[in-house]
Amino acid sequence: MPYTYTVYHLTFQTPFPCPILPPALPAAAPDVVVQDGIVPLQLAAPAIAGANWQAEPGRFLWRGGPRAGRFLVEAGDRVTVQRSPRAEEELLAFHFLDSVLAAVLRQRGLLVLHANAAVTPAGPALAVSGDSGAGKSTTLAALLARGGAMLADDLTALRLGATGVVEVLPGVPQLHLCADAAEGLGQDISALPRYQWRRMKAAVPAVVSAAAPLRALFLLRIGAGAEVRVDPLRGAAKFAAVQECVYGPLLPQEHPDLFRLFAALTDQVPVYRLERPAGLWTVDTLVEMMLNHSF
Repeated sequence: MPYTYTVYHLTFQTPFPCPILPPALPAAAPDVVVQDGIVPLQLAAPAIAGANWQAEPGRFLWRGGPRAGRFLVEAGDRVTVQRSPRAEEELLAFHFLDSVLAAVLRQRGLLVLHANAAVTPAGPALAVSGDSGAGKSTTLAALLARGGAMLADDLTALRLGATGVVEVLPGVPQLHLCADAAEGLGQDISALPRYQWRRMKAAVPAVVSAAAPLRALFLLRIGAGAEVRVDPLRGAAKFAAVQECVYGPLLPQEHPDLFRLFAALTDQVPVYRLERPAGLWTVDTLVEMMLNHSF
């Protein structure tokens, strides 16, 4: 029996459960169909490849390992999954909601960033990308504690709105926090599940906002200084920084609108390098500076 869910303004039909996703309306027709089938070990003519993936225009192959299986994304509207003999449904859902979903969104003309995003109390959204372990999810949780509303954790999808403004789409309603970050923010996560493939972070359910215009993008990293620093990026440095945030390969032949959207992002949205001290985790100071530089 297939499952149907709605996320990123798309309806997905899957052969395995993804319990964190909101169910689709009963009459909703699927935009993307995921089905069991045969998936090749490799693509015939990959344009680019990594350790676990290959991509060519309109096709993306993801290898999820012996406890999941292989996924083939085609044309942004269909995904074939070949399960491994020892496949676990939780891991199938994890791979689908991570690299596989990112490929679907790219093939549909969205720009996908490896970033977290939240709507601020003032209305527009802020996105936080940067180094692994720098505190992106903690920063997102702190923004929510200040009255913001969640849009995405880890996978931020952008589109051009009707007026040509870059917008953030609502993503998976779940925030991943490590124990010390949750404790510092006053959240009790003792009863929530933790997963090895999420670096033992807890999966905290959240309510996502509606799509919102993107006001600023911050690249968070740990620095050698003793204070939080915010530096605006311009020109080539800004272009390179945005490229660093992109989740997965951008193929010129795959979707021309992706590059129009990329250009709109670099033209419309301020980008800042945000540096925090290694030995002093001052998330309140960090969030305050982000809000001050955005409004």
